[in-house]
Amino acid sequence: MTDRKIPPDVLARSELLSILPLRNAVLFPASIVPINVGRPRSVRLIEKTLSGELSTIGILSQKRAEIENPGWNELYRFGTVARVLKVIKLGSSTYSVVLQGVGRFQLLAGLQEEPYLVGRVQRIEDRLSRDLETDALAINLKETARQLLGLTPNLAKETASVVENVTEPSLLADLVASNLQAAVDDKQKILETLDAKARLRQCLQLLTRQLEMLKVKKEISSMVQEEMGKSQREYFLRQQLKAIKEEL
Repeated sequence: MTDRKIPPDVLARSELLSILPLRNAVLFPASIVPINVGRPRSVRLIEKTLSGELSTIGILSQKRAEIENPGWNELYRFGTVARVLKVIKLGSSTYSVVLQGVGRFQLLAGLQEEPYLVGRVQRIEDRLSRDLETDALAINLKETARQLLGLTPNLAKETASVVENVTEPSLLADLVASNLQAAVDDKQKILETLDAKARLRQCLQLLTRQLEMLKVKKEISSMVQEEMGKSQREYFLRQQLKAIKEEL
């Protein structure tokens, strides 16, 4: 799609944004994530931000991670506006970049692919619907997240602290979603869900599924350890019995 096909009223509310493709991940508003950048177009974009000419960029996730140089058809249409907080040069053509999500946007048209991607986008405001059901969903989400963090000690303690202190349901859903161990497709669906209540429901479903899987995994691990302990005890007793028989 080109600018000529965009309705005038939509065009008036749009803006041009340089786009950084992201594979195997989805960036959410309010989250801060480090990524490594090494693909030529992405490197050129990051080097452009170092010049101070770009204050924000757009992040779009790839539909298929194996695509090295994705075109517009290989990218999702909804993404996140991001600030580049920090850039560290790792090599001659590799950077470590820290991104902070600012807000959602929808891609209206892909306008340029070289030297890096540039598209026309429209920023999207959150649809806030605060009521008793929304608050109840937020409480359930926090409780489920608390249980999940209790079963996964490898997750950063800062994550638990941030989740506990968030009071805005929409922001809570995004922060939980950004820390979910879920497929890109599942995370992208949450990103594209603009209603906060519906987003909370989706997060709760994924989090509950993940929690149940961890519980089952823990139960299986305990059973395996118990069986191994029983086998080891039996082996030890057989060895003792053998030694006694040899002494006799």
